Amino acid sequence: MPSSALVSGILPLSHRRVCVRRRRQRVVVASWSSAGATPPGVPTGTRKPVASVVGAGIVGLTTALRLQEAGFDVTVTHAEDEHDLVSHGSGGFWFPYLVENMDRVGPWAKATYDAFLSEMRASPFYKPGSVNKDVPGGECVRMRDVLVFDDLPRRPPVPNWAPPDMRKLGTDELPPLDDLFDAYGVHISGGWGFRAPVVEMPGYLRALRQRVADGGGKFEKRQLTSLTDAAPHNADVVVNCAGLGNHERHGRLARDPALYPIRGQVVKVKAPHVQQVFVADLDGFTSYAIPRGDCVVIGGTHDDDEWDIMPDRDEAEAIMKRAAAFLPRGYLDNAEILGHWSGLRPARRGGARLELDDEPDGKGRRVVHCYGHGGAGVTCSWGCADEVVDICRDCVKDTPMAVARPRVDDRDQSNNAVRTGADVRSSKSAQILKDWILKSVKKGGVAPTPKPQEPLPQER
Repeated sequence: MPSSALVSGILPLSHRRVCVRRRRQRVVVASWSSAGATPPGVPTGTRKPVASVVGAGIVGLTTALRLQEAGFDVTVTHAEDEHDLVSHGSGGFWFPYLVENMDRVGPWAKATYDAFLSEMRASPFYKPGSVNKDVPGGECVRMRDVLVFDDLPRRPPVPNWAPPDMRKLGTDELPPLDDLFDAYGVHISGGWGFRAPVVEMPGYLRALRQRVADGGGKFEKRQLTSLTDAAPHNADVVVNCAGLGNHERHGRLARDPALYPIRGQVVKVKAPHVQQVFVADLDGFTSYAIPRGDCVVIGGTHDDDEWDIMPDRDEAEAIMKRAAAFLPRGYLDNAEILGHWSGLRPARRGGARLELDDEPDGKGRRVVHCYGHGGAGVTCSWGCADEVVDICRDCVKDTPMAVARPRVDDRDQSNNAVRTGADVRSSKSAQILKDWILKSVKKGGVAPTPKPQEPLPQER
């Protein structure tokens, strides 16, 4: 991995809003795929296919939801508590980071960007062009202005997966960075400016779990010895989103020799005046400040093949020193340190693995692998989930099951163009969400939702 990991290491290498509060009440969105229901547009009298999803991080939960929307009954099996997931401590910033094979990552990232945007637009509180500072405080996905600066002699072209407003910046468009030069001898040559989604991960994960449960999904927490043990007896397909649970020596599932951890450490601070994402992508380190909603995540580190997850005091001090050098002066003067966190990103040499296994599991079920996203799990989540659903549909297409598919008459009213796949799923999800929230707000409260299958864990 090149030392300059964010821009120089990524670019050259190659829907719903779920948490809205009104009057201190939490709105939880339930999709149409409630327990036992037959999906719209499919014949009655056929049983729903059953999918077993292994892993309850951001990739596993988004995959479970997309499978429910496609007509599958879903069981999510996981070995970790919510607070132990690497997704829980993630900065939640949409951008491909510490991941290889941009030919595949790019389309996943673009689809996820569109899905997050659909979530925000589905809210009646959404205001185009805002950075969501004037939106009620329960939202989990916000658009933020992003400033990335680097020391590259030449910047590559804007990639095809980039946000529509991404542009190159000259030194005259950057804030004063004298402290960065004085402390590290770094000459900033320019950077990038754009707007991107930032996700408040603890609340987002809780809401995703709630939506899976409201749709009839079940959660099973237990240690797994193999993918065969993960699935219920009636599962038609197993989806492996278990991250480092697939490591060759430290995992028990796929035992993938290409999988390895990238340790990351961050400091979480209270600094509500920080509303913009700042990233310094420099030769030797990457430093960032991400206003996540519940806190500002100050990072970071990336140590390959390092398994120690205990936060290190010296690293924490170095993180804050770098941040003080590249952030505008005074940004951290009154910041309150809320805590320290470290976790292991599930990286994979050659890029993330998303494919149908050539061999069924020990019980004859098809296995779809979806893991190894490095530091881009949030960025790839919804896009990968869409691709997994397409593969799972093919796995059960020859059996008499009720699987929802986009209709050919789903058209974009603006240009009458036929839309299929992710476009149809995203637009339908957004419309369902928007209608449901507006109905709740009109009544002055929260619309009744199905009882969840199990109580959700509370944030510590």
